[in-house]
Amino acid sequence: MKAHRIFPFSILCLITACATPQADVARIDLHTAVGDTGMLVESIDITVNNPQSLRGLKAEDFDLVNNVYGGYIDPETGQAPADFTDDGIVLSRDGATLHISAKPFGINGRSEGFRRRFPWELVCNRDSSLNVTLDKVTERHINVLDDCITGSFTYAGLTREYMLHLPKDADGNPIPNVPLMVWQIGGGEYNRDLMTAATANRCLVSLATEGIPCAALVFAIANPNYSYSASLFPERIELIDRNNALQMAFIDTLIAEGKVDGSRLFCAGASSGGGCTLRFMMQFPDRFKAAIPCCPMDPIVPIHQVKEKYEGQFVSDLVKAFKENVYKWNGTDMVPSPIDTDAFVKLPMYFVHASSDQTCKITSSYSYIEARKRLGATRDQLRVYSDKDLAAYGLPPMIAHFSWVPLLDDYGEDSVMRWMIDQF
Repeated sequence: MKAHRIFPFSILCLITACATPQADVARIDLHTAVGDTGMLVESIDITVNNPQSLRGLKAEDFDLVNNVYGGYIDPETGQAPADFTDDGIVLSRDGATLHISAKPFGINGRSEGFRRRFPWELVCNRDSSLNVTLDKVTERHINVLDDCITGSFTYAGLTREYMLHLPKDADGNPIPNVPLMVWQIGGGEYNRDLMTAATANRCLVSLATEGIPCAALVFAIANPNYSYSASLFPERIELIDRNNALQMAFIDTLIAEGKVDGSRLFCAGASSGGGCTLRFMMQFPDRFKAAIPCCPMDPIVPIHQVKEKYEGQFVSDLVKAFKENVYKWNGTDMVPSPIDTDAFVKLPMYFVHASSDQTCKITSSYSYIEARKRLGATRDQLRVYSDKDLAAYGLPPMIAHFSWVPLLDDYGEDSVMRWMIDQF
């Protein structure tokens, strides 16, 4: 009779552990969110064909590599972002799906300078078949945006794509007659696809993430010729006003359908969008309750890159422009129409700018405010962010133009976004 070999208990346990089948991955879902300066990864779902392969897995069996803060600098150190010391990995399991949440990190991984990039990777030191890289992902999901309505709208001879967020109640039904914030995109998103416009910053997700029941709207705008001193070219200004006319017509359909409250319309935008916000209010000052022009450019009078004028001349030029014409759609064409200057200056505006902004210098906000003040405005305000303020959001002085980041992130008692919400 053949003898049976007896193994110690500890060796039996080791043999059993090694016998755990390797995972047969069926799909990988990546859950992301729109960050301040790019997309962030929040969690990963790994679904396998053999659920037993997930038995006994712990957070310490996983490690994230090249997972860095999603900004340009680390707010805590002021240096280039480095891998998180603590990945914040938490595991949970639902049948054949392993849910891995972590401290949110930039979807593009870690970079050194402008050319060297190191992709992120989720490493499982117990089963390499559970390793995840971006190219292995089956499907990406985007918080808030996946629940938005997308479509196209035609008006005034233009067709533009849009993305609309409508808040929902506890049962998942859209809440009727909510306030609306329409965001005017910046020049970096002009003539680009809708998703680029929707993910360039947190304009569509900011209010929803805070749980504020307010609709948010973004249009993909094609203005390939909008640049500094665009106001010198009537055809460029006419196109800006035509885009705004289209947006206003679409907003009217939302009001007619009971989706948004026509008495609670708000507009905000940054950079070129800050300038377009001002033109939007010049066209329809009686339709909006308040506006937030952020680091605005100059589609009204030339301000940036103008050398032959002294600073005070900008104000005088703006005062004149605010009493003249904008383009409006008459059913057949865009035609010059008088500005309702009284309604325009009564509309409260909160200007936002960074003191070190070299792309759209703070002179523009100062000039807009002073010109409106001369015409009778009494409720305008200005928030100026210092280099220190921006550093807290991972923004170095070289990109101080990004003042929309603290704008859309801050909901404190004295914040600009709180100012808007208080008017709901």
